Amino acid sequence: MMSIPFFKVCKLLDDLEALFCSTIPLLKEVRIKKASDVWINWFKQNRNTLDAMHKDDPSVLFTLRPEILVDRDYNFNKVTFERFLARSLFMTVKLRETFAEYEKDGDYLALPSNTQGGGREIVRNDIGYRVERIMKEMGRDEETLLTYKKVTVEEIEDTLITIAANNKGSSESIKSLALPDEHLTLDRLADIYSRLQGSQGKWLTRMIFKDFGFVVQDEIIVSAAYTSFPRLLNVNAKLNVKNLTPIRRDGNSGMKLAYPPLKTNEEPPSLRDQTISCPSTTRLAKFIQITSLPATKRSPLSESTSSSLNVTQEPTQKLLSLSSNSLKHPQQSSTSHTPKPPRQLSPNPKSPSPLTANIFIGTGKCEQTPNCHFKNTLFILSPCISSHLWLTENLLKSHGATYITSLHPLTRKALPKRCPQTGQRVRKIALVECNRREQTTAFMHRIANLHLTRSNGEHDWILAVDWRLLEKVAPREKGNSKSADIWCRYRVGIV
Repeated sequence: MMSIPFFKVCKLLDDLEALFCSTIPLLKEVRIKKASDVWINWFKQNRNTLDAMHKDDPSVLFTLRPEILVDRDYNFNKVTFERFLARSLFMTVKLRETFAEYEKDGDYLALPSNTQGGGREIVRNDIGYRVERIMKEMGRDEETLLTYKKVTVEEIEDTLITIAANNKGSSESIKSLALPDEHLTLDRLADIYSRLQGSQGKWLTRMIFKDFGFVVQDEIIVSAAYTSFPRLLNVNAKLNVKNLTPIRRDGNSGMKLAYPPLKTNEEPPSLRDQTISCPSTTRLAKFIQITSLPATKRSPLSESTSSSLNVTQEPTQKLLSLSSNSLKHPQQSSTSHTPKPPRQLSPNPKSPSPLTANIFIGTGKCEQTPNCHFKNTLFILSPCISSHLWLTENLLKSHGATYITSLHPLTRKALPKRCPQTGQRVRKIALVECNRREQTTAFMHRIANLHLTRSNGEHDWILAVDWRLLEKVAPREKGNSKSADIWCRYRVGIV
């Protein structure tokens, strides 16, 4: 998974601050229009990076809206933070005195305008701006030219949530992310400050104190120039920040989701707070803990979770069957052999288990032809295409195919290895996006790290193909195409 550099988010915040905290106030309509243009340009410039991020990663939105993170306590005030910063940047006594003198300049400062002939610019002299001033005074902008671009939003978010998880003032949900015997959490934050320039240090400090001086709007007006709608129709894009689930990363592919401890005879708060809206049904989702272990242990990878799947699962479908009437739910036969994790949520028969939430069962009957190319096939969807509705609702459904959106079920005995009707071995095909080479390569490496084997101990090889194969195979199944072998054309590799 790719990570977005922190300085790019800081550039967005600088542009928004120039609009919302301008010396000359703008008309409301003009300000909204300019802010939307800033958002759209930023998303266009960073689209590939944002698309490649984990779809359940809330780090960017949490960075843009720190004031809503009231459940976190970083245990900092002005005095303790100044001491921490002085130690982190190795300030001399003279520099500490200079840093303290900045506060006496007042709440606002009048600075010369950057434009020729312009008036004086008014800036807010908060603790974040004072951090920027002292870092520039120390020459940090020149010293960190080779390091500031390597600091990512995910690294900062994970560091801040680690600090909050180890403070008593944080909520129980945040404290559930703490690890046993975890010490020196502030050292990670000090290391980040030592690699930042003054501008990034300013915004990181404001994130810690949860005060940007303005509020990043939740809604963005997208003009018709960026959509296929008529010119008179505007589209509002809403950032759903309040319902995001805090996470903590565990290695390169693991992820731990926050969840509050259960109370007796009470519904878990997560069941009230988090819902998943699907076109045909609305399902409640639980906060679950997902950890990534070495490949020698049969444990799930968590590159994809069910909390943000944008696909539809018919309520009448039976899980864990390659046909419409076979096999039983795995929980009925394996619960006695599976140890309960700590702080396990109380069982709810109406909510899907974490193991089966990423399994979508087809009818087993192809609508195109009785001699379907994908008969008795299990598809494994790459994370970057798992919410592609054209793929899941049209292509896969027309073939009656069963597919999974996570590697979790492959590591457990949740899927049949043979068809219960014909006895033939189930073929596994990984669907990827060949135009996204980095994500495809990473996904294939994660499959390889599972070390899947057959019942006879041999390696279980999985064919990886581009998802467009399902589009091109339909004319061949109907006998309307005599082109070359499309399997070779869309084949990506074998894992």
